[in-house]
Amino acid sequence: MRINVFSFGITVIYLGTVASTLSVPRAPPPLPAKKRPNGCDCYTISGPDPGYFQHYKFWDFQAVDLNKHANLNLSEPIDYGDEDWDDDNDGDDQELQNGHLSPGVHDEKDTDPRSLAFYKTSFERDWSSQNWERRGTPTAPVLMINSKHNVFLTRDHERNDTYATYLVLRTTRFSEYTSTAEIETRIRDIYRCSVRVRLRVLPAGSVVSEPPQREEWPPRDPKRHPTVPLNKTVPTLRDGRPPEGACAGIFTYHDQTCESDIEILTRDPAHRVHYANQPDYNFTADHEIPGASTIADIPVPWTTWSTHRLDWLSDMSRWYVNNQIQDAKSYRVPDLESMIILNLWSDGGLWTGDMRIGDSIYLGIEYIELIYNRSSDALTGPYVSLSQDHGGHQRAPLTDGSLGNGNPLEPDMKQKHEKCKPGRQGRECRRKKWRNRPLRESCQRPCNIDEL
Repeated sequence: MRINVFSFGITVIYLGTVASTLSVPRAPPPLPAKKRPNGCDCYTISGPDPGYFQHYKFWDFQAVDLNKHANLNLSEPIDYGDEDWDDDNDGDDQELQNGHLSPGVHDEKDTDPRSLAFYKTSFERDWSSQNWERRGTPTAPVLMINSKHNVFLTRDHERNDTYATYLVLRTTRFSEYTSTAEIETRIRDIYRCSVRVRLRVLPAGSVVSEPPQREEWPPRDPKRHPTVPLNKTVPTLRDGRPPEGACAGIFTYHDQTCESDIEILTRDPAHRVHYANQPDYNFTADHEIPGASTIADIPVPWTTWSTHRLDWLSDMSRWYVNNQIQDAKSYRVPDLESMIILNLWSDGGLWTGDMRIGDSIYLGIEYIELIYNRSSDALTGPYVSLSQDHGGHQRAPLTDGSLGNGNPLEPDMKQKHEKCKPGRQGRECRRKKWRNRPLRESCQRPCNIDEL
């Protein structure tokens, strides 16, 4: 068989060009993320009570561009003051869409830095990382100091993706104090909600790119806050669990007698979680209050990624793991406006226990999802909750003091659907639209968050 030498040469050149093209490294596609529901007048949830909430927020930490903030001066905090949330936004800037990034914002040539302090990023417009101290007491003897540097975004070294990230809360035991982490929502008038956090208490030996401990504190009295070397040896731990002595918490908070909690103790077996409505302990009589708290063994260990959920309704608190219900309580359901708090802490007391000097414990968070109402909703207008047909949950009074008997699903034909600009440009438009909403604004397009 005769071979056309010229044709053969062209074929070799073509195949070489294709091979060289395929060998060029390309940035992987963005991580799949739950999209913010659009076109919804209210939101419902799975479970015995649909809830009916007016607002929705989603913060996704799985694909954050760390380069975007790499050159900021992180030693100078931003004062956001009382800047309000953009509750009913139709969309945000191209760079950040309600917590997760749009495609194409990553720089393919430079994958550093490997970690970034949480504050001074877009997320801290809604959440505030804390920086305060709590002195020791006879029952909690170790000084506890929250630091903004204990809340940071980091590369996910376990995923084969250059751009995979998650949020980390860190606590470290020093000789004279424990360095701890806490984030709080900037609004404090949340009134009923369903909060979900996809988290993992990182097992012992996990690789975490983190801000260095030596930059943890501003200059302080070295006698009060000495820095000690980290332990060089790692003790043998059961099932790869982190060291004992810390507590990871997710909770609504108004005060110590009005809160609903999810708490994970690192001294517990990895399938154990504590649920409670506060107060759960009678210190005068020195005993636990019956019906206030539950110790639950959950279906997956908290050292693996799983979604922990708390539903705060008008007469019931419910707790879920991966949408499987774990507990429900009617005792002391919070009845005052609150904020949401996530923390990782240790004070050497009976509840958390104490950590070894030099040990660190890490809580990883992939996303936070919040479906909620606000106490100000009822104050700005007589909203009639859909849940009046489901036991009266979260029903707000009308101006005449009654609860209303109208059909909340009945369309309001007079309502004007003005289109506001996306992002910050349309913020004032959306606030004005919300303040001037009709007397009986209906919910024509409810979205079930757990079915999206």
